[in-house]
Amino acid sequence: MGLFSHSSWVHDDDELKKKRRPLLSQLFSPILLKAFSITFFGEWGDKSQLATIGFATDENPFGVILGGILGQALCTTAAVFGGKILASQISEKIMDVFTILMQVALSGGVLFIVFGIQYFLSTVE
Repeated sequence: MGLFSHSSWVHDDDELKKKRRPLLSQLFSPILLKAFSITFFGEWGDKSQLATIGFATDENPFGVILGGILGQALCTTAAVFGGKILASQISEKIMDVFTILMQVALSGGVLFIVFGIQYFLSTVE
């Protein structure tokens, strides 16, 4: 009898894991992780973060945290809905051209960094 109750307990545990898996995959979806990392690393060390550090030295930290969160949330919300509206107004062909231009700009940025590192290393020697 104990064997059967253990078997049903293991079966229930497996069912619970199967139900949790879709919830976790929705919560930590690839797009959520990508949006988080882009926003987090994009904001890390920029002027608004430095200004927030300055505010926190003199003001109530909880007010600074709440203001920062609300400001970032509002800005992100406007960007998401603005992007959706813009995407519905622009043809796919124009979006393809825009994607190519972004890739060229990214490549230029990477080359700028590579040449900067190369220049720095050549002056150190």
